[in-house]
Amino acid sequence: MNFLPAGIINDTVADIHAKAIELQELMASHDLYHLKQGLREMEDMALELAVFLQTLSCQPLIYTGSGSTEEVIRRLEWALTFSEEIDPVEYYRYKEKFK
Repeated sequence: MNFLPAGIINDTVADIHAKAIELQELMASHDLYHLKQGLREMEDMALELAVFLQTLSCQPLIYTGSGSTEEVIRRLEWALTFSEEIDPVEYYRYKEKFK
């Protein structure tokens, strides 16, 4: 499949945000040991996300138009069939056959 929902990116950003809030609390309590440990965890989360993004063949795109993720992916796949010189009617029949 050529299209990937960006949920992993959203989840990782949410995790980093939650960790930042936790680290602020640790800083307020002067718990330097757990603060340092949390900073390492946050660094690992950011690095894992960066590595994931580097494995993609291009930068992710953000679509801000109407439609759910699934609808937009279906439309993009449909558009690709034309650019790949596949008969769209045959493609539609194939998709319906294997639903």
